[in-house]
Amino acid sequence: MEQIRSLGPMSMLLPAVNYANMHIASPGVSYGPRTIPDHQFVFVVSGCMDLSIGDGEYEIHPGEFAYYGPDTPHKLSIRADRPATFISVHFDWHRMSSEPMHPGPRIKNIQKGPPFEAGPSWEIEVEGYGGIRIPFRFRYMEAERILHRIVQEYKEAEHGYSLVLRGLLMQLITDIVRHEIDVSAPYPSKQTMISNALQMIQEHPQQAWSISQLAKSCGYHPNYFSHLFKEVMGISPKSYMIQKRMQWAKKLLLEEEKIEVVASKLGYTSIHYFSRHFKSITGMAPSTYRLYGGEDHNKL
Repeated sequence: MEQIRSLGPMSMLLPAVNYANMHIASPGVSYGPRTIPDHQFVFVVSGCMDLSIGDGEYEIHPGEFAYYGPDTPHKLSIRADRPATFISVHFDWHRMSSEPMHPGPRIKNIQKGPPFEAGPSWEIEVEGYGGIRIPFRFRYMEAERILHRIVQEYKEAEHGYSLVLRGLLMQLITDIVRHEIDVSAPYPSKQTMISNALQMIQEHPQQAWSISQLAKSCGYHPNYFSHLFKEVMGISPKSYMIQKRMQWAKKLLLEEEKIEVVASKLGYTSIHYFSRHFKSITGMAPSTYRLYGGEDHNKL
């Protein structure tokens, strides 16, 4: 029987980074079998890794995470045919002190190989939603940017860096939880039927997906898919794609990306067309939205 341990309410978490780095690993390199004293996110940037945990084997591809907690036997292996680049973050979910506690001295190599004794799964309580389990493997490509910031902050270790790390890690956790709610959390049966299309739109909002492509990913005729999608989500697939694209545009603008860069990342060939489209959806020009930090300036 699967063990599920609660991390408590998300609003009460005090996460702390213990170690963060980006690694370029040679083909065939393995980490473990071992256990660690804290929790770990491993995000694959390029190449491929294999995670052995419990009696499961998981392939971790670019844009995907491996995750496990303390005293959980596991093994990470780089494919023999090519190197892999990955970002590793060791952390505690809840600790009063934000100062990093390097896990190295407390990592234990073990003799027994896979299959391993099953470790627990970890679940966060989200107010107004319920429990969200963090799976051993999950996909969230958009996390790479914030992971690089965590690594940079950890390495530079300037004054107050541990508090900055706590803030960045909390942002990462919140983003992961939101993503799991949107894509991976248990859905009502009809929402499960369009989950592949939702994931495609979430992970690649810049892509001009056709209804046929989305419908094919779910195994339906385009007409039936469009009807089902609107029934489940309350809006058409096209409107949902625009909504997600504009959400990403807002995020990039508030991160002070140049407008022409935002337009390019979203797949627009013209900055003028992007600006007109953005204003028609949000009521503000991109430059105005950035100036007011996303607030409705009529309420200031």
